[in-house]
Amino acid sequence: MGKDILIFSDGTGQFGGLKPDQRLSNVYKMYRAMRPGPESPIRYTDQIAYYNPGLGAGEVQGWSFRRIRNFLAAAVGTGIDDNIIDCYTAIMQYYEPGDRVLLFGFSRGAYTVRSLANVMHLCGVPTRMPDWSALPPSGPRLRSIARDAVKSVYGHGAGMARDRQPYLEQRLEKGRRFRAAYGSEPPPDEENIRGNVQPDFIGVFDTVAALDNAAVSRAFGLAVTSLFALAWVSQEEQWPAWTTIMLAVLGGFGALWFLGLLASQIRFFEPDPAHPLRWYRPWDWPRIFKYTHFARWSRKNYDRWLDETVGHARHALSIDENRADFAQVDWFAYRDLPEHHVSQPPWLEQVWFAGCHSDIGGSYLELESRLSDIALQWMVAELERCRPGIRVRHDILHTSPDPLGQQHEERIFEKIGAIAFRWRVRPRTVDPAQPLHPSVIARLEADQVPHPDAMRPYRPEQLRHHLQASKYYSGKEP
Repeated sequence: MGKDILIFSDGTGQFGGLKPDQRLSNVYKMYRAMRPGPESPIRYTDQIAYYNPGLGAGEVQGWSFRRIRNFLAAAVGTGIDDNIIDCYTAIMQYYEPGDRVLLFGFSRGAYTVRSLANVMHLCGVPTRMPDWSALPPSGPRLRSIARDAVKSVYGHGAGMARDRQPYLEQRLEKGRRFRAAYGSEPPPDEENIRGNVQPDFIGVFDTVAALDNAAVSRAFGLAVTSLFALAWVSQEEQWPAWTTIMLAVLGGFGALWFLGLLASQIRFFEPDPAHPLRWYRPWDWPRIFKYTHFARWSRKNYDRWLDETVGHARHALSIDENRADFAQVDWFAYRDLPEHHVSQPPWLEQVWFAGCHSDIGGSYLELESRLSDIALQWMVAELERCRPGIRVRHDILHTSPDPLGQQHEERIFEKIGAIAFRWRVRPRTVDPAQPLHPSVIARLEADQVPHPDAMRPYRPEQLRHHLQASKYYSGKEP
């Protein structure tokens, strides 16, 4: 019959279970209620759960080297690859024929598992090595296979429009080669256009990618240049020799690391594996350059693809998140929903909820988590509706949803002493045709609800022209 493999990928800086009284995300709450273990009646033979901490997790305060590294990696559009590789490695480690894979994520973790689903679309789940020997059960060799799938196959043409040629056909061909090498092709009676295993369910809370921040890249470049300039000044002004050396070394290290990060995004397509091109042959250089490109995810072309063979997909979206860097990444436009996916339960649901980013995905104090409990309760109910056999410990997953609960707003990015760095503001656009959760209507009907700074009616401008909400607005637009 097979088991369920559950993959949970958390949001930036989230590391559930690190502290006893930690603010927990909805992803970690679900993981805690669905994992097997000595304190759980869930058996490993029925269900396995893997939790992947968010980007920069464990470094949520201060500016350690690791946090700076992760921050810069995300800024240039490369920071999410390792998380996808972690999750794909876990699937390969635990998968046996007949198993089902279910994916859950919040924030960048939501983008991680959605990308992971598309890695599975291209590569499936390996069942053997190219020489027909067994897969390594764990370790660097297994991770190397995952790295190849994520970086070489899925990352080919990253940041460009999905249908842009020749990158689309090259990426599909890379996927075919990977599947043939690792025994992850579909059954013989199916067309060889995707992998052998597709997710049975994908549930995500407010997907954002927040990759490719040009301002941060420029700021880092300016910082490295300043270090070299200070090293030159220190030499001219005859500062202590150790000062000059330290500044030069720091500048050189920063420059080399950043260049290495960019170099890791160079992608190459081998047109004829039987006759590979070689760098040491000058006559191959023109073709090598022809089939080489620089690929990194960009805001313009985030991956919004959802394969039609995914079992079911659910997306809880935030109405009130207004940080420009936290724009939602929904699956393709609501009106583009494939007609053949009219089913019960519905194949795809993207539903809007009241509150900011973490009012949907959780991680505020429990006493202030009534709005995030709404999205959590909805997601678990949808999971059980689409996958009736899933095992959820409701004895440790208690929710207290309240549509009139405290709403939050994140305004300050970082505070250094008295200096506060604020997020750029850009309210979201809510598709008038996409559904609102019933709790949003209840909040609109209330006389007053708690906002971050006052008690007042709930009237977000994003809903003024929404089909379900427009009747609650009167007068001219502000």
